[in-house]
Amino acid sequence: MTERSSEDVIVRSLAAQPLFRGCDLELLKRLAAKAFNWTPGRGHEIPMRDEMPLMIVLSGALYMCIGGGPAALASRGTVVGFVGLLRLHGAVARTPSKSSLSVLDVLQESEDADVEPEHEFELPDQSDYSKQMVLDCIRNLCPHTVVLTEKLAAPLRMEMVDALTNERQLLQTEESQTGCCTLACISLDKMFDVFAGSPSLSIFQANEAAARGRFEALLDLGAFPNLPLEVVWVLAAFGDDALYQAGETIVREGDPGVSESLLILASGSADVHKVMFASEILEAKSFKIGKLSPGCIIGDACFIDSRVSRPASVIASEASQVISIPARAFLETMASYPGMASIYLSRTRDTSMVLQNSLTRPADVLAGMRLFHGLNASFIRSLANITERKMNFLGDVFKEQGSTDRTLRLLEFGKVRVEIENRGCVAMTEVGQVLGENMFLGKRAVSQATFRVATPLAVMLWIAHHSFENIIDAYPSEAAHFRAIETDNGTEDMSHHAMDLKLFQGCGRSHWTGFIQSIAKCISRRAYKPGQTIVVQKAVDEGSLFIVSAGKAAVVINSQTQQELSTGDVFGELALLGLVQRRAATVSAITYCICLEMPRPAFLKALDSHPEETDHFEQLTRLHAVQVASESGTWPFLAKASDRLLYYVNLHATRESTPPGEWITREGAPLPIDLAFLIVSGEIYITEENGHRTLMPEGSCFGEHILIGLAAGVTAIEPKTACELQMMSRGVFEKVLAECPDERDSCIQGVLDEMAMKAEQKLGITRGAPDVLKFSAFFRAADQDFARQMRPRMYALLFKAGDFIVRERDYATNMYIVVRGSAEVKCGDTTVMRFKAGNAISEASVLGACTFHPYAVQASSLCLLLALTRDDFEEVLERFPKEDTVFQELLADEEDILLRLPRVLKIHHPLFASSSIDFLKVACEFADEVFFAPGEEIIAFGESCSLGQTEMYLLVAGNALVILAHGDVVATIKSGNIVGEGGALGIANKRSTKIGAWKAGMVRLIRLQGPSIGKAVEKHPEDCEALKRQFDERSQKNAEAEALRKEWITKSVIPLLQHCELFNGFSRKLVAKIAAPLLKIKFAAGQNLCNLGDAADSLILIIDGDAEAKAKDGKVVSPLSTGAVTGELAILGLFPYRTATVTALRPTDTVIVTPFILRGVLQTSEAAKKHLDKLAAEKLTQVERGSPMLSLPLGAPSDDLLVRSIALHSTRYVLTAGEAWQPPGNAAASGDHYWVFTRGRAVLLMGPSDHPMNPIQTLGAGATGVLSEMLCLKYDARIVAVTAVEAYRVSSMDIRLASTSVKILPCWFLLFRGLERETLHTLGLKLMRAKAVIDMTLPKVQLKPLKKSRSSPTMASDRQQAKPQEEAETTVFSSTPKSQLGDSMRSLKSASQASSFSSYPTRGGLQEPRKPGVRLRPISASRRKDP
Repeated sequence: MTERSSEDVIVRSLAAQPLFRGCDLELLKRLAAKAFNWTPGRGHEIPMRDEMPLMIVLSGALYMCIGGGPAALASRGTVVGFVGLLRLHGAVARTPSKSSLSVLDVLQESEDADVEPEHEFELPDQSDYSKQMVLDCIRNLCPHTVVLTEKLAAPLRMEMVDALTNERQLLQTEESQTGCCTLACISLDKMFDVFAGSPSLSIFQANEAAARGRFEALLDLGAFPNLPLEVVWVLAAFGDDALYQAGETIVREGDPGVSESLLILASGSADVHKVMFASEILEAKSFKIGKLSPGCIIGDACFIDSRVSRPASVIASEASQVISIPARAFLETMASYPGMASIYLSRTRDTSMVLQNSLTRPADVLAGMRLFHGLNASFIRSLANITERKMNFLGDVFKEQGSTDRTLRLLEFGKVRVEIENRGCVAMTEVGQVLGENMFLGKRAVSQATFRVATPLAVMLWIAHHSFENIIDAYPSEAAHFRAIETDNGTEDMSHHAMDLKLFQGCGRSHWTGFIQSIAKCISRRAYKPGQTIVVQKAVDEGSLFIVSAGKAAVVINSQTQQELSTGDVFGELALLGLVQRRAATVSAITYCICLEMPRPAFLKALDSHPEETDHFEQLTRLHAVQVASESGTWPFLAKASDRLLYYVNLHATRESTPPGEWITREGAPLPIDLAFLIVSGEIYITEENGHRTLMPEGSCFGEHILIGLAAGVTAIEPKTACELQMMSRGVFEKVLAECPDERDSCIQGVLDEMAMKAEQKLGITRGAPDVLKFSAFFRAADQDFARQMRPRMYALLFKAGDFIVRERDYATNMYIVVRGSAEVKCGDTTVMRFKAGNAISEASVLGACTFHPYAVQASSLCLLLALTRDDFEEVLERFPKEDTVFQELLADEEDILLRLPRVLKIHHPLFASSSIDFLKVACEFADEVFFAPGEEIIAFGESCSLGQTEMYLLVAGNALVILAHGDVVATIKSGNIVGEGGALGIANKRSTKIGAWKAGMVRLIRLQGPSIGKAVEKHPEDCEALKRQFDERSQKNAEAEALRKEWITKSVIPLLQHCELFNGFSRKLVAKIAAPLLKIKFAAGQNLCNLGDAADSLILIIDGDAEAKAKDGKVVSPLSTGAVTGELAILGLFPYRTATVTALRPTDTVIVTPFILRGVLQTSEAAKKHLDKLAAEKLTQVERGSPMLSLPLGAPSDDLLVRSIALHSTRYVLTAGEAWQPPGNAAASGDHYWVFTRGRAVLLMGPSDHPMNPIQTLGAGATGVLSEMLCLKYDARIVAVTAVEAYRVSSMDIRLASTSVKILPCWFLLFRGLERETLHTLGLKLMRAKAVIDMTLPKVQLKPLKKSRSSPTMASDRQQAKPQEEAETTVFSSTPKSQLGDSMRSLKSASQASSFSSYPTRGGLQEPRKPGVRLRPISASRRKDP
């Protein structure tokens, strides 16, 4: 190399360095002339230390390696040694400060959990989706800060030796220095000597100071940990400084391209802002989601210069300094020092995993390349089968200059340097470019350049030439294509992406010219990391169209994923056409996603250049406008309008958006209230003139009545959220109708129907639901599907105040239901009848029961009705034969009975036989027909009556029932009779009974209006005497029936309810409240009272009769008689099914106590409620402990189903020492019961306590603890506690039913059955013998009976009858049921050791006040201990 050429290399190299930027070129030439050359020699490593000169490679190459990474060759022109030149090796011995990043509270690290976060961050909502979006955003924005970079034990070593020497280091015989690297060296002193006295010196010093500042800042912040200082200097030198004031944007969300530089926050702080959809305001809003501190790195080394958009905006919160390292400078530095990639190993691994799950199929990639576009699909698939996808890393060389490798490579991710010997890097390839195309097609023999990976990783598709040749022979047309093709570096073909879109089908005259080609030039590539948003719901952006080129994306609406997009999917067409300003959904990348973006400005520019395509897009816009209207919500009353009409609506109607809380535009201008509004998005409160406030949801409209000339009727409008609206005035509506005159009537009818639906909603009916028809008895009695098919046939009618809805004697063909306003029937100035919202008018018209309207109906206010014609009714009725039969039964009289009503009453009704025809004509004036569904109330009990105001009815078809206050049906009224005459004639001031429709079908009546009856009585008072006599007779019968019912309740129901264990101890007044609403339910012999397995929540009590209980196998388990109860557990809510089938053996009367009845009574007695709650809790505790079966020596397991079932049906008793218990008189009503003693000791006595035969048997826990209650009843025996006793009472029926619930009886249960039989036999013999002895020894005198337990039915009833009728409720609740002991046991009690025991909460019971001499007190665990 000549001296002149060497100086040129030095000058060019120095001028390219940032340190000499701006210096005089002549001075640089002088400096180059003073440089001295140095050849390090074979095997000589160049030391990196202070005061070393600046070195420029003049010839040969330097071998440079960092750590264990791949080496790179520094060719001619490379400059090294700035750190040593500026003496920075020893001066910079710094410990990097830990960079910090505050994201959300959930990500903040704080040692003190009580310390609240310093910064307040925002979220659109607290959903997992929003939180994950924020986390993904921060990770994508600052991956090198969130995920800590891998730290090495020591700084990476930088090795620099002669490249030729390095290649020959194993050839020990090589001694020649020929071809070794030559370096030009320049010292710092020579630089100052040359620059002295010139402006270049100050420029050099300023450049050096700025670079030094950045260099020191990078070291202080630990931005590039463990990198050699020489590499850090290069990054600092090529970087830039920027100062941002508070509020200035450092990074803007969505910015691509040059903004991909790495940014390091050197000082100050900045906030992270992310645009997200806020569901509360239904708008896209910028949220502050994080705060950045010094040392934070914005950007991703693995994705640098990959056109990845910024995931969020970064705004300075105070004056902040930012160091920017351009993407190209960073890539050049990595290419020169590929070993630096070792600090990004963790991030590189993560990125490789992301790419493996994201890249598209090879066939799709190949089809998108210009080289292969348009070829046979089968050929593309075959080509894809031989394609291999490979991943390379920074510094990898996959093709060297001079190589004959003919492999074709397609770059999918990353960057590749194209290097030519002695020229260095001549190009940097882009994603989508094909490498080696000329050699692959045989147009070049050897490679003209070296290809080296320039990014931390790169992904390519490799197609081996020999594999390609193996398949091309099978496709002759494709082979000809490749022979004739002219190469164009194989770049990706963008035009075919545009041609494949439906939006552009039919555009352009050829593939390479015209509109499509212009569009193709606009398409650019954009990349998105997983979790990154591409567009945001309700956000206003440039309106670009996107084509998913690789990866997957999610379409999210209101934080819910609605759809998944993959390769080839398109979104944003409506935004591109300008039909929508705000995005309808958020689209976020699921994997690494590559999209092709077509910006709207570029699209419009291409359209301006090709006006011939304008008509195509105008038609397309009109078509899509209809789609927008349907998707974003159109006016509800225009749902059936044509596309043409909807187009004109969207053309002429205006759009506005409002902030929440104020009825103004976004710009602050007030909005009018006298227009019709469609809520495209959001929710709005409207307040009407009557003060009614309604929330209007998205998709609804309000003010539509203005379009037909009605007043606004709205006083205030308040948006609940941010809203988007479409507004239409009456003038605009008329203009639209003028364009489509054929649709005028249907549009106005649509407005009326919309008004009617809103009126229905105020009546509590779902919009458009068939429930509105239930205001008519016809549809209350019919199948729901009948009403559902009838509803669409109804239409709305509007009448202003004073308009006639129907006129008297008009032909009756329509039925009406009032949904808004009111109407009335008048006789002169007197209002005879009033119809309000929810009333039906002229029901008989659709049934054909009347030919003419009997009176005129006039609107008294603005009145909105739903009409149904007879033709429509009959057409639908034909499909429902069951309903048709029901309605035909109502038409017993085919003639119009209203026309001849006075004569019918006179001839056919004895009540009116003596009445004059004039009286009847007046009374029948304004009479009409009414209908009631089965079981509905016709006349209400207790209703106030007065002459001239109250109606009476003539029963035409069907039957009516006379029902007393408590629900008893006491009489049936046949058709042809009059009901309600007493109140209508003013004889009674209240209705004494309830009259209801029978349950077998509908009822048809003629209603005689109160004012007409009053007018008739006034004119003909003598004609109402017969009516009064009939009323008196019916009143007498009703009073007698009520008296009989009260007597039955008092004598039969109340005593038996008092004997129920559930109500044990309730006062008579409380029991009477339970009994008052009970109805007598009769069962015939053989009829089931209940069935095993049926759902149960009520208690059944047999009042009179006999029945038997059967298990699931059909066997009788127990007889039941008067007083028997079943369902106590069901009414307590402990077991929801019937445990047995109960069948009546003879006619049997019962009552059923339902939860509704019981709750109503318990609301009046808190003590009773607590008692039942405690009883239920105790039952559950018994189940847990397995009591009482686990107390017997049977070896039963605690978790046995049978043990738990018996425990649930057992009742716990506690007797204090000396207390006696004797079975009540009705104890045998439900069969035998067993007592199982679990604690304490008791004796079984018979007759006098001091008789020598007593005690008959000692009872206690264990084998002697089982006692048959039936034996005690049979021999009049009693139980007396010697110590405190705990015992359980369980019926034999419940035990047998429980045993049938298991497939195989356990061994312990068989032992129990044996113990049961032994007890019955042994104890029965003892009692029989004892009774015989006692009967012989007792004198034949009348013994004073023992005082019995309050549970004895005889004693209880005697005491209750002795009490006054109005007994005060003085109920006392004890912990368990007690029994009483007479004075004869006091000696036994005093002789025994008083003892008690602690226990779990005991069964609640009711206890009357103690009598003198009787010791009854509850055992309390807090006062006594176990013996």
